[in-house]
Amino acid sequence: MKRLVKKYLQSVLSPDEFDQFCDYISRSENTFPISGAMKSEWLNFLADDDLKRENPLLFNKLQKTILSEENAETKKRLKFYAVTLRIAAVLLIGALVTSVWFYQQSRSTFEKTTNQTVSIPIGAKTELTMPDGSKVWLNSGSKITYSSDFSKERNVLLVGEAFFDVVKGKIPFEVNTSYGTVHVMGTAFDVQAYPDGNFVTTLERGVVKVTDKDNNRQEVIAPGEQVRLVRDNFIKKEVNTELYTSWKDGKLIFSRDPFPDMMKRLERWFNVKIVYSANDFKGLWFSGTIEDETLTEVMEMVCKSAPMSYSYNTHQRKIIITAKKN
Repeated sequence: MKRLVKKYLQSVLSPDEFDQFCDYISRSENTFPISGAMKSEWLNFLADDDLKRENPLLFNKLQKTILSEENAETKKRLKFYAVTLRIAAVLLIGALVTSVWFYQQSRSTFEKTTNQTVSIPIGAKTELTMPDGSKVWLNSGSKITYSSDFSKERNVLLVGEAFFDVVKGKIPFEVNTSYGTVHVMGTAFDVQAYPDGNFVTTLERGVVKVTDKDNNRQEVIAPGEQVRLVRDNFIKKEVNTELYTSWKDGKLIFSRDPFPDMMKRLERWFNVKIVYSANDFKGLWFSGTIEDETLTEVMEMVCKSAPMSYSYNTHQRKIIITAKKN
């Protein structure tokens, strides 16, 4: 370690040696060995004739000052110089530790900045552009992580729901979720992968291949088709894609949606908690479009179309729905 300390002070460490030096000095158990090594090198540096050659005026001035004072004041000054040397050694060690900390922080920051993460709170949505120019619309309560460099691979990690408009390229574009992966070349599609929901891929244009997380099952879908993972099997069907992609344009379209599915979508759309008894609303479904309506307007509309009432706690952002008794 003394060799590395000496090379550090001379600024001649190789990159590998510098990494080794940083790892060593960052460990708390090495504080005292480092302090001793630094102090030794500091004292050797002061005793070195190089100081005379590099700054003779300063050296001579210090020497004359020390030698010319032979009384009690000299002892005080010498004591002061000794303290100064100790302080300088401590400051040098502190500066070294600080520089290593900043190096490690900058290295950690660099590693972190190679992966970008965008999270959207419940009740909001956003649009962003990938490094290759592909467009992504991120829905309420969703998160996407992707590399800042798409030159070798175009992979993203999705939690929640997003609509992708992928730029064509030689490198495949992959959307990875906890349920499975969507493989594309250049296309537009929607992926749902909420932790408390289903894995659903809806294709507007192009062709995509969907595989499960174990890569045991796969399904290729064409425009206007949707694939849904149900009990470890893919179910494919033709759908009206607008029903599943209109959210990116600020609309929620329902077409005979079961009551629980509608309530779940409203929860994410308005960032509220909706409480109700599932047994009271079995077999109930809704059709309609929500665009500019407020939460109150939507709930009034729902209550007019079915025998129910609701109350809203603004502080808890909670809606309680109860069925009306005949």
